[in-house]
Amino acid sequence: MQGQIQLTYKQTTAFKSAISGRYNFILFGGAIRGGKSYWLLSTFIHLASIYPKSRWIIVRESLPTLKRTTLVTWNKFLEAGLKKEVIQIDNTTHTYTFRNGSQNIFMAESFADDKDLTRFAGLECNGFGADEINELQEETLDKMFERAGTWFLPVQPKPLVIATCNPASNWVKDRVYEPYVKNKLPETWSYIPAKVTDNPHIPADFLISLKQNLTPIKYRRFVEGDWYAHEVKNAFAMHYDTEKHESREATFNPALPIYIAIDFNLNPLAITFWHIWMDGDGEHAHCFDEMSIEAASIEKIIQAVRLRYGSHLHVANLTGDAMGNRQSLEQSDNAGLFEQLRRAWGMRRSQVNIPANLTHQISRADVNYVLLHFPDFKINPIACPILTRDMQNVQCDAMGQIMKRDRKDLDQRADALDTARAIVNTYLKSWIERHQKVTFARAGQTDFDVNNLHVSI
Repeated sequence: MQGQIQLTYKQTTAFKSAISGRYNFILFGGAIRGGKSYWLLSTFIHLASIYPKSRWIIVRESLPTLKRTTLVTWNKFLEAGLKKEVIQIDNTTHTYTFRNGSQNIFMAESFADDKDLTRFAGLECNGFGADEINELQEETLDKMFERAGTWFLPVQPKPLVIATCNPASNWVKDRVYEPYVKNKLPETWSYIPAKVTDNPHIPADFLISLKQNLTPIKYRRFVEGDWYAHEVKNAFAMHYDTEKHESREATFNPALPIYIAIDFNLNPLAITFWHIWMDGDGEHAHCFDEMSIEAASIEKIIQAVRLRYGSHLHVANLTGDAMGNRQSLEQSDNAGLFEQLRRAWGMRRSQVNIPANLTHQISRADVNYVLLHFPDFKINPIACPILTRDMQNVQCDAMGQIMKRDRKDLDQRADALDTARAIVNTYLKSWIERHQKVTFARAGQTDFDVNNLHVSI
């Protein structure tokens, strides 16, 4: 059924993976003009041809977007010879029925008008294709998994969900790309990178134009497929430098006490683990590990941390946001969350230090002062990808407030960042004040209010 359209080498690789039966989810893409939609449509045309009366549904985020993008590509297939295989077209439901009874169906997610995704209820098909899945909701992918394989045939294909994408700082990066980078994708999932340079049909002048006209950040993101390239207009950690502040040398040392910071505010709960010490080389603050706990209960937190660092908790130090001091009615003495952790981990009360939360503006000043002046502040980028992402990408609004309005945007969660703010506020605040006093004393300014210094950061 494919007519005269030929696939590129990279498209062919992804095509063979999709029809192999080895995977139930494949993500293809990561940059512009890599031939993603051609691959998706080619795959479903082929599957429709070898499984008579099968049903394959292609989803885009809205009907207008579907019409001006995916359906335009589909029409190229029709013009290349596929049209003679189509015996019926329903323009209302965008359903194309082939001679063997198979169907390719195009639909819009339309989340703005259907927050509960009711249009997926009762859908029966053999597989889904999500064109630009980065524009869809994560719940839509789960709906696809629920409904793929529900259209039964005498010869039944395996349920399949395939998708295309551009780099995005949202759930796709969190659920697919980062596990791919860490080699932790499920065995039945595959991510296949595709760049514009993988597409031999792209004119050289177009590539030159991209290089000349895109900003460096957008070129890295959309042409080179760099998922970590983002334009951060008003970064919280404005003095964060990946070369200076990220190092694999930040590792767990059983000879040093652990400093644990927890952010209780939202799901998932964030925990970071640090060493803070002084030796002959000076003062050091290293973040060597992190945890992200979904649907966290106090018992789940206790067990997760105990499993990883149980033999070291009796000499550990604990801090976090003041929300953790709220009382729990589940405890007979209304013990707060931090108090429950202290008891479970066998800590003394002196090992738990929960100062009042600072305003975002003051906390931002303190964090950036540390980033600029502290002699050895390091985060392990391999062990702590969430914290390093927050440090690079979390932004503030015009009033200096951390932007946290959209939990679906990973850069607006800031949970791991909040644990770093707590570490600075609890354990490095005295260093900031000492350093500022010394700095101003050397400048001949001995009378000053430390709190007023924050306006200069």
